[in-house]
Amino acid sequence: MPAPHVELARAAVPNEMGHVVLAFAERVLAPRDLAGLRERLWLGRTYLYVTPGPRLIERALEGFPPEVRALCARCPFHRYDARGGGGFWPDGNEIWLAAGVETYEGLRQVRLSACHELFHFVCWNHPRYRADEGRGFARLRSVVAESRALVDAFPRYRDWVTGSFLRQGDHANVVEYFADIPTNFRDAHQLPPPIAAHFAPLIDGSPFPSEFDTALADGGNDLAAFQRSLAPA
Repeated sequence: MPAPHVELARAAVPNEMGHVVLAFAERVLAPRDLAGLRERLWLGRTYLYVTPGPRLIERALEGFPPEVRALCARCPFHRYDARGGGGFWPDGNEIWLAAGVETYEGLRQVRLSACHELFHFVCWNHPRYRADEGRGFARLRSVVAESRALVDAFPRYRDWVTGSFLRQGDHANVVEYFADIPTNFRDAHQLPPPIAAHFAPLIDGSPFPSEFDTALADGGNDLAAFQRSLAPA
C-alpha cells in the first residue's frame, strides 16, 4: 500500500483549542457518552486535535534514552486525513499517522501508536538492529526461543504474549514484535532476561550484550515457528 502523500494542514490556534476540548471530554464523559460524541463528530469528519509530527515524536518517546530520541527526531512524521490507520513506510523512510487518532481513539492512544511506528523507524535506521533485520531477525528470534522456558516467571509479558500479541494472527510476526516490545514494556525487568538484554539499549540505554553482533544463520521467515517460540513452554 502506498503512503498517503498528502499531509493534513491545521491552523495552530484552533488546533490547540481543540486539544482543550478533547482533554476535557476524555476527563469528564463516561465511556458511553464519549463514544457517542465521537460518532457525532465523525458525521462532520471533525478532528478536534491533531498533534504535529515533531511534537508527537517528543511526547511518544518521553523517558526513552537520548540516543533513541535523537535518532527518531530525524524521522519525517506526517498526519493525514483519515479516522484511523497509518504506518511506517520504509520506501520513504517516513511515518504517516491518521489525523483522527486523538479524537477517535484518545490522547493516550496516539502516543502509543506513534511510539510503535517510531520503533519500526528505529529498526530500519539503527545500524545494529538494522543488521539483525537484514539477517531475518536471527538474533531476535534466537533470544525469543531462548526465553521460552522462562516466560511463566514474567507474568505481565506472558499475559501480553498469550492474551494480546498472539491473538493478532498473521500480524503477530517478528517485525511487529520488535516495535511492540519497547512500546509496551518501559521496564526491561518485566521481560525474560535474554529478551530484556536485546531491547534494553532502546528501553533504558543499557549497553548492548557482548554477543549482539555475533553472526547467526539467517532467521528465515517462518511465521508459525516464530509464534510457537513465543508461547510458554
